[in-house]
Amino acid sequence: MSFAKRVLDEQAEYGSEVEAGGASIPSGEPPMNNRKPRITNVYDLPEPLVQAVMNDKYSPGKSDYTTSQLAGTPARQWALKRQHWMDITEDVSDRIYSLSGQSKHVVLERAAEFCEQYEYLAEQRFYIERAGKVIGGQIDLYDKRQAILYDWKETSVYVSYLSLKDEWVRQGNINRLLLEANGYSVKQIINIALYRDWKKSLVGSTEKYPPHQVAKFEIPVWPTEETESFIAQRVAEFEAAKQTLPECNDEERWKAPDVWALTKVGGKKALKLFETEKEALDHMEIFNIPGEITLRPGVNKRCESYCLCAPFCTQFAEIKARMGEPLNVR
Repeated sequence: MSFAKRVLDEQAEYGSEVEAGGASIPSGEPPMNNRKPRITNVYDLPEPLVQAVMNDKYSPGKSDYTTSQLAGTPARQWALKRQHWMDITEDVSDRIYSLSGQSKHVVLERAAEFCEQYEYLAEQRFYIERAGKVIGGQIDLYDKRQAILYDWKETSVYVSYLSLKDEWVRQGNINRLLLEANGYSVKQIINIALYRDWKKSLVGSTEKYPPHQVAKFEIPVWPTEETESFIAQRVAEFEAAKQTLPECNDEERWKAPDVWALTKVGGKKALKLFETEKEALDHMEIFNIPGEITLRPGVNKRCESYCLCAPFCTQFAEIKARMGEPLNVR
């Protein structure tokens, strides 16, 4: 069944209608793991664009948990989405990036019509059951002849300057386990990075700037026992979150490091930033600089820009309250 046909079938199954206020409200109640935010259109964008965004009917199938959830979704965020799914909204203007992802899946599935003769699998979902829960993951591409699992990643050039993302490693190894449990051996995992912000004019500007708009990242293959242990740990975290909300740690909030800012008395612009208070005080003493030292908490990037549950999160509210005034001034 084509991706477009699945979209229409799932839309018909759960139903949808557009509110007078410009929000898409599901008329039926989808399965717990397939509940999506209401779509608003505050900028009055053309209806075809609204429909293109709304028709992103990605489905986790019969999964209780998906590979991507286990690999990178904080248990608190997942639980808050379950609790507040009818209140969460997302505007069309914030979902434009998703159109690229939708088009990728449509094109790859179209290409899959020709993949079988070359012994590839594309855009197929696999399942396993662990601790009474169904774990599901949709692979992007699998080479039967060479036993290579591929995953397409539309990402920023900035990724090329960093070490391999932990989330990529986790996701790749869970999908490997899914494939092997369903009879497909995986000897190698490769992520294909497609740089959405790559510019040819910047090639050579720095040593790490990618020479091409596409790059291959090999994912380290975990022992099967390590993957099983990770899945068991994450399922336990999600199940526990149904009863008691855990707090998101610094990594899950994508928190930047705290810094100590040296400013002129009464000033706001930092003369210099330091990793510790002692470094700032030593600098003031050595160079006899009058001023103030203020702790500037690092930004929680996921909370502030990428978490739809932030309006309902007491932990984030407490963080914002603490950041409302300097934590230490000298």
